[in-house]
Amino acid sequence: MVEVRDVSGAGELRACQELQRKAWGITEDGYVVPVATMAAAQKVGGLILGAFDEPDRGLIGFAFAFLGKLDNRLVLWSQLTGVHPAHQSTGVGRQLKLEQRRRAKEMGLEAVAWAFDPLQASNAAFNLGVLGASAHRYEPDMYGSRTDALNVGLATDRLIAEWETSGEPHGHTSRWPDAVELIASDASLAIDVNTIPSDASHLTVEIPARISDVKGLGPSASADWQRSVRDAFQRAFAAGYIAVGFSRENPARPRYLLERR
Repeated sequence: MVEVRDVSGAGELRACQELQRKAWGITEDGYVVPVATMAAAQKVGGLILGAFDEPDRGLIGFAFAFLGKLDNRLVLWSQLTGVHPAHQSTGVGRQLKLEQRRRAKEMGLEAVAWAFDPLQASNAAFNLGVLGASAHRYEPDMYGSRTDALNVGLATDRLIAEWETSGEPHGHTSRWPDAVELIASDASLAIDVNTIPSDASHLTVEIPARISDVKGLGPSASADWQRSVRDAFQRAFAAGYIAVGFSRENPARPRYLLERR
């Protein structure tokens, strides 16, 4: 049994800090959100949700969000959502995100938004395929160089997910038959970014099944993938496409699904 509720008091905020270290392998204190920052955000429209495991009521997940603005509309910006490694892939993250969206709707906000690494297939599948968020912004090296386990060795490129609070979101997980593949790849090496045909309604952008495996081949392999994926998304977004889903029909070659809007 998991209870999702507001985090309360300095002790629980410190538990959120420790969870940041465990969830992402953070070893540098500069990457951990200070207790004072989280406490202040709670006072002015921010939202810090905790997932507490029953019966010991220990913190196993949390989500930290604050008010922000995209395209001149107020959104709930979800800066962090983390789950203890022992409880990942158990639905805790989904519970936190759904409560975040419900709270944002109660606040009269049109969307929840957050940044995520476009090379992390599990995050892409969750954000676009499971939750039904979409993306049409690509931010190169958004945070600058980082040394934590997930980011070391690569620029901190990010896609911006936008999750509308109205209606029932639905993420696409099946490729369209007419989709044009933007990236041509061979084994674990991205080779080229194809030209977008002027009449294409749907596109796909392939990424590695596990970027950690590519990193094991050396820094140039993962950097090549990042450059190709960055180029593909920037071209597609400039041409008016939006990422609306993620396919793992071929587990070895997962793909973002984009359509023209």
